[in-house]
Amino acid sequence: MTVFKGFLLLLKRESKSVSLYLVIFIAMAIVVQFSMGDNQPTAVFRSSATRIAIEDQDQSALSKSLVSYLKQTQSVKSDLDISTPDMIQENLYYSNVYSVIKIPEGFEKAYFDKQTPLTLINKPGFDSTYVTNQVNNFLKSVKVLHESGDSVAQAVQKVERYDNQKSKVTLIAKNKSGGEMPFHNYLFQYLPYILISMTSYSLGIILIIYAEPDKKRRMLCAPVSYRSMDLQLMLGASIIGVGLWLLCAIILPTLLSAKSFLADPNLPYYLVNVALMILVSLALSYLMSKFIQRANIISSVTNVLGLGMSFLCGVFVPLSMLSPSIKKFTQFLPVYWYEETNGLIGYQTTFTAAQKLDLYKGFGIQLLFVIALLSLGMLVGKLREQKI
Repeated sequence: MTVFKGFLLLLKRESKSVSLYLVIFIAMAIVVQFSMGDNQPTAVFRSSATRIAIEDQDQSALSKSLVSYLKQTQSVKSDLDISTPDMIQENLYYSNVYSVIKIPEGFEKAYFDKQTPLTLINKPGFDSTYVTNQVNNFLKSVKVLHESGDSVAQAVQKVERYDNQKSKVTLIAKNKSGGEMPFHNYLFQYLPYILISMTSYSLGIILIIYAEPDKKRRMLCAPVSYRSMDLQLMLGASIIGVGLWLLCAIILPTLLSAKSFLADPNLPYYLVNVALMILVSLALSYLMSKFIQRANIISSVTNVLGLGMSFLCGVFVPLSMLSPSIKKFTQFLPVYWYEETNGLIGYQTTFTAAQKLDLYKGFGIQLLFVIALLSLGMLVGKLREQKI
């Protein structure tokens, strides 16, 4: 077991680099736990009030109802001087208000005569746009009802009544989190980048060292068969894979989210998905070791591959935010299928026949990537050995 012992010695030497990425992963996990952990209560949406100023010179039923409506939803400042353009500009500049509404005399009659003399002076931004949309929606609703035969007072009353109605929404979801991702799912989302980095700095570097021509010739001269050397290297790679699987798929999620993680009915699917991603990472590191001849440049290649696939395949940027064209391209990368499967597992506890098919499809494609990467690596390795 000389080759295997040497493997372990080299692994110990590279443990600092591997530990660095492990610390990064733990830090990311803690940040995710604080920001979107499933133990935190879901925030209730509350509309924010925008500071506005209103000058109503019409004092009609429509103008009064508009002012009353805006007072219910916005913060109306009545103590500001908006009598001149200079004062309006000053109040907008210093953000005393974000929108100034001037309702001229004769506004109600002019509005229903298909004119819109209402003046809106806004400070650029989302706040003023929100106010503008609210004013337009209110006036259009009143106008539609008025043209349908209602008086102005009746139309205003109906609009206010409809606006005050609350809808009770019940989310129908089969998983216990009510349609929300559990915390450990976010934890697994970031795994591919860490796994690719950790396997590259452990297995990748060790295989590059063993593949150096001088060391390779010395090993071939030793009384150890070529097959035995490969088996010992495979045993070392298996130790790395099993260690990463125990650490990243079981120990760390259990420590950070034991209650929800251990009680998740999809726990076996999570473990299988992570195991396949570890196999993909090991196979990718094996392939890199056949192309790269110097261990000191593996960090550059790892950063390009790891970060590139992480940003394109949904690790750092959710797949839902990626464009269809990018998704079509990233389907040719293994990390995409890991993230697709991880998302499916996170949202479901019971699967339909179609969802199970998608789940096993994700598993199968990752396994095919493992076979393809290993086959390509073996081909490149054979071609390189012919030169030794």
